[in-house]
Parts: sequence; C-alpha cells; structure tokens
Amino acid sequence: MFNESEAIERCLNSIFYQDYPKGKIEILVADGGSTDGAREKVESLARMNPNLRIVENPKRRTPAGLNAGIRSANGDIVIILGAHTRIKEDFVRQNVEAMERERVNCTGGTQVNVGNTYMQKAIGIAMGSPFGLPSAPYRFSRSEKFVDTVVYAAYKSSLFAEVGLFDEELFLSEDAEMNWRIRKAGHKIFYTPKIVSYYYPRRTISSLFRQLFRYGILRVNVIKKHLDAVKWVHLVPFLFLTGLIVLMLFRMWRLFTFLLGFYILAIVYYSLQSAIREGLRYFPVLPLILVTIHLSWGLGFIVGLFKNQETCQKPSKS
Repeated sequence: MFNESEAIERCLNSIFYQDYPKGKIEILVADGGSTDGAREKVESLARMNPNLRIVENPKRRTPAGLNAGIRSANGDIVIILGAHTRIKEDFVRQNVEAMERERVNCTGGTQVNVGNTYMQKAIGIAMGSPFGLPSAPYRFSRSEKFVDTVVYAAYKSSLFAEVGLFDEELFLSEDAEMNWRIRKAGHKIFYTPKIVSYYYPRRTISSLFRQLFRYGILRVNVIKKHLDAVKWVHLVPFLFLTGLIVLMLFRMWRLFTFLLGFYILAIVYYSLQSAIREGLRYFPVLPLILVTIHLSWGLGFIVGLFKNQETCQKPSKS
C-alpha cells in the first residue's frame, strides 16, 4: 500500500474474517511510506492481531513491495493482494483446496468489480465485459480451466526459488510477467470462479483513462522483455486505432466509415447487453467508458513502443 487510508481497513478486515484457521494465516502489509494515516491504521490493527505486521517498501513499487513480503513470509503458500481489494470469506480456503485438488502450484479466481458511486459501478460493469478488457478473462469467465494468468494469485513458496521473484524493473503487469515465467518453467495455472475477490475501480473517466494509458505502456514493456508473451487480444486496441489513423491519412473514407461504424455498433450492443444484466440506468455512460478503455489502452500501447516505462513511473498505491 501507499496512502490507502480509505481502503486498507476494508481489505484487512476481509482477511481477518476468512473461514480458514486463523493461526495458519500471516498478513504482511508492504508500505511505501504512507503519509495519510494508512500506516497508523495498520499499526493499530496489528496491536489486536499478532499475525499482522508491516514490511517496508522504500522503492514504492508494487513488485518491490511484493518481494519484500515474500522474503518475510513464513508460509508454504503466498497470496498477493492489493489494498483496493477485499476478498470473499472462503478465498484462502478455496485457493488451498484448488491447489491440492488440481495438484498445481499456482491458482487464482474471478475479480468482481464493485463501486460506491454511480460512475464507479458503471466503470466496474464496463471493465467486467468481455468487450471491455478481453485480455483479462478472470474478470468475466465462469468456468474452471487452466489459464495464462490470474489476478491476486496464490503461489507455492517453492515456486519463487525456482523461477525467481517479481521483476522489480516493472511498474505494472508484474504478475502477468511472473505467471509467464511460471508457465515457461512447465507449471500450470488453475483458474476457478469459486475464488472471489472484489475490486473497487477508478471513480472517474479521467482517472480510468490515465490508468489504462499506463497499462498500455507497461504491457508493451512486458512484450519487449518476452516477445512470446504477446497475445492477439493485447494488440486489438492498438491495431484498431492505428488502422483508423492510416485510413484517415490515406483518405480511405469508405473503409474508415465501415470500420468505425462496425465499432460503434459493437459498443452499443455490448453496452446494452451489460445494461440489461446490471441495470438499464447504466446504459447512457457505458459506451463512453468502453471507448475510454480501448482508446487509452491503444494510445498507451503506441506510446510504449517508443518510450520506456520510466516515463510513466508513479508510486504504487496497492
């Protein structure tokens, strides 16, 4: 965490109320030097919960914080979380049972987007749509299967000795890069929707744009590092956006109009589909949110081709 006074108690309380034996759970909070009272809240909770303690993350980067926690952890299984997250009461148990049942060293589950305001809920609905972020099936898939990556994964501690810790050169997408190395080492990653975490997305369109713009840049940096980590779904926003630009430059207006019209129809269709499922009152803003997701990711991807990830460094907040 870094300056997460509004979220950290909610996250920690969801861990305290797990149905897994309390004596078998150790909670480590990697703090990047919070100055908003978040650290004091954790220290107060730690006085009542001896299994909770703080580790330092002076670099203020997510992978550095994760590695600090891993180095300090005593358990056979390490689960990573972000301060913006809360987990279902059987989250830990479901991970442990899935590992034993499937005989794997890495498991994960679905991420349910929730919100406290109309716009935050709408952004969560759009991010949970297969048309919103198709490269993240953990946001919408409802079937158990082996996958390329999962969110807030559980890892056998022995994996880190085999494949190494999280890459501290990355500012985001460190979990996707880690899971790539795990698969390259011959291990499988198991996904089940029985493992549930709840994520609180950005509250505004502008903050969502900035978030996904950075994601686009940083996804390119992972691909630069591991060329075979690229999937076609990572390229779709980039290819679509550059395609429109090329068609405009060469004045190919018929093809431009057809491509743009097809995209608008798809936006309306998936917005209506999500609104029917989640509430029609969200329909007016869903098209704008979906366009924001695709545009920001595509622009970030283009920028990432020419700029290093240091250009978008920002202290990690989770």
